[in-house]
Formats: sequence, structure tokens, C-alpha cells
Amino acid sequence: MTQPGGYGQPDPQPSGYGQPDPQPSGYGQPDPQPSGYGQQPNYGQQPNYGQQPGYGPQPGYGPQPGYGAPGGYGLQEHPKAQTVFILGIIGIFTGVCAWIAWYMGGQAKKEIAAGAPYAFDGNLKTGYLLGKIFGILAIVGAVLSIVYVIAMIALFGSMAAYS
Repeated sequence: MTQPGGYGQPDPQPSGYGQPDPQPSGYGQPDPQPSGYGQQPNYGQQPNYGQQPGYGPQPGYGPQPGYGAPGGYGLQEHPKAQTVFILGIIGIFTGVCAWIAWYMGGQAKKEIAAGAPYAFDGNLKTGYLLGKIFGILAIVGAVLSIVYVIAMIALFGSMAAYS
């Protein structure tokens, strides 16, 4: 005695593979409720959009503090960000400006870490890093020039002793 759906017997409920879909998906079928695209507008009967008379602005839906940065990045730039950035660029050519940019960027970074509502990115971070990199290179250059001068004095001093 075999039960329905057993081995060798047809399944009483077919799986649907190869069978037509009892409920069509709607792809390629006309839209039962047109969306209104391509229809003539009824200008005389438009619903009243916008603010209803007698209602004021909704409380709590104004611009939030700290979210006024252009581009939607969140926090605003630090007020000294542009100065640090310019000093960092000038610091590529002069070591003093690099140190000033490094110092001012570090102070701004401390303010932000202490809770100032600014972001440590963009011009501030770039100027700070330029100041740090070229400030360190200026220090290395100064040390190498001092070593060079000492080496030249030693060389000329030893040459004068042999003459």
C-alpha cells in the first residue's frame, strides 16, 4: 500500500516548478490604479497643500545646534582652522610657520578633546599635520646643519694644525 507522495507516486500538491503561477506577479500587466503620470491635471480642484491657517510652526523641528556645517558633515570647523591650514602650507617653506601651525593646531585639538563643539578634520587636521611634519623636518635640518658646521670646523682645524 502506497501513500500519496511516496516513492514512485505523483505528489498530490505539485511544487509549482514549471507550472503557471496561480497569482500573476503583475509584471507587464496594466496598473489597476494609475499613478497619475501623463494625465491632465485638474487645476481647479487641487487640494490645499502647505500650512493651514491658524496653525503655527511645530515645536522642536527647527535646525538643531551643531549641525550647521555645509555639506551635512555634522560639526563645524574650528575658528582657527583656516589660520592653521595657511600656516601649515607656508611652513613647507619656512620652519617657523610650521612650528606655529603645529602649536596652534595642537591647542585646537586640546579644545576639541575637552568638549568644544568642533570637528578635528578638514583644514584644521591638514594644517596641524603639515605643521607637525615640516616642523620635525625643520628640526632635523637644523640639527644636520649644526653637525655639518661642527664637522667643517673640525676639518679645517685639523688642516691648520698640519700646515
